[in-house]
Amino acid sequence: MAGWHRAVMLRAAAAALALGAAVGAHTEVGHALAKRAAERAERDAVACAEAARWDAAERAAHPHREGRADLLDPGRPPSCR
Repeated sequence: MAGWHRAVMLRAAAAALALGAAVGAHTEVGHALAKRAAERAERDAVACAEAARWDAAERAAHPHREGRADLLDPGRPPSCR
């Protein structure tokens, strides 16, 4: 019976190690995804700021035009629409 108990304990330990590795990998992936999302948000913010500057320059250069910039402009980043 001692051999059977030892085998069960070894299997349980192996399962616990595998689970721990999976949780650790899941955490790493989560951190990588969060970092990527933050980098994308920063790029989008820069692009939107540039689009806003361009819109302001256009309005200053053509004060007789009314309304907002063309929000469907393909050059405008989608997150700024």
